[in-house]
Amino acid sequence: MRRSSAAIVLVFLLGLVPAAPAVSLAAGTHVVRKGETLGKIARAHHVSVAKLRAANGLRGSRVAAGTKLVIPDAKSRPKRRKSRARTRAAVEPVETDLPTEREVAMAAQPDNTAPAQAGAIPDAPAPEESIKDRLLRVAQRMLSVPYRFGGSTLWGLDCSGFVQKAFSFLSLDLPRSAREQFRQGVSVEKADLSPGDLVFFRTYAKYPSHVGIYLGDNRFVHASSRDRKVTVDNLDAPYYVKRYIGARRLLFEENDVQN
Repeated sequence: MRRSSAAIVLVFLLGLVPAAPAVSLAAGTHVVRKGETLGKIARAHHVSVAKLRAANGLRGSRVAAGTKLVIPDAKSRPKRRKSRARTRAAVEPVETDLPTEREVAMAAQPDNTAPAQAGAIPDAPAPEESIKDRLLRVAQRMLSVPYRFGGSTLWGLDCSGFVQKAFSFLSLDLPRSAREQFRQGVSVEKADLSPGDLVFFRTYAKYPSHVGIYLGDNRFVHASSRDRKVTVDNLDAPYYVKRYIGARRLLFEENDVQN
C-alpha cells in the first residue's frame, strides 16, 4: 500500500514539472557570457528571440551568465572568417586594371619609332623623343590609380605623391610635398604654360597644397581627392580658377628659355 501511495505522489509531482520544449535535431548550444542578452545571442546565431525563449522555456530577456542555452536551428556567424575578409578588402584596392610598376616603367622608355619626315635622309635615325613627352606618357599611364592621402605607390597616391612618382620613372628626384615642389624649377606665367610644367593650387591651406602636371590645351593630370583617383581636369573649371596660384617648369628643351 505504501509503494502505491509513493508511486501516486511521484506521478503527481512529475505532472507539476513543465515538459521540456521540443528541440530541432539541428539545435546547438550556447553558454551565456556576462553582459549578453537574449537579443544579442539571437542575432549572433540568426534566430528569433521568440524561438530562443520557446526552446529554453524562458519568459524575460535576461539570462544569468553561465546558463547553457539550446539554440534551435543553430547557424553561428563565422566571425573569424568575416574579419579576415574585411581585412583583405581594406588593404586591396577595388580596381582590377591598375597599371603595374613594369607597365609604367615601359611607358617611360624613349620611343624612337616615329616616322621619318618628308625629305629626310634614308635610314636616318628617328628624332629622339623629348623627356616631356615621356613624362606625359607616364602620367597618363597612371590614370585611375586610386587616391590615397600620404600614398606613395601605385596602390594609392595623393597629388604630390603622384607627381613625385611620375618623375621617378624618369630617374628624376622631387621632394615629397606640393609645398616643397613649388620651390623647384622656375616660375612660369599661366599664358606660357608648356606640357610637363607643374601647376599648383591652394586648397585646404594658404600655402601650395595641390599639384598636377600640365598636359596642354588647359588640361592637367593629377591625383584628385574629390574623384578619388588620378584623373584629368581643366584649368578653366571654376574650382581650379579660384585656387590656382602658379606654375613651375622643371624640364627644359633647347627652345625653352630659362629665367
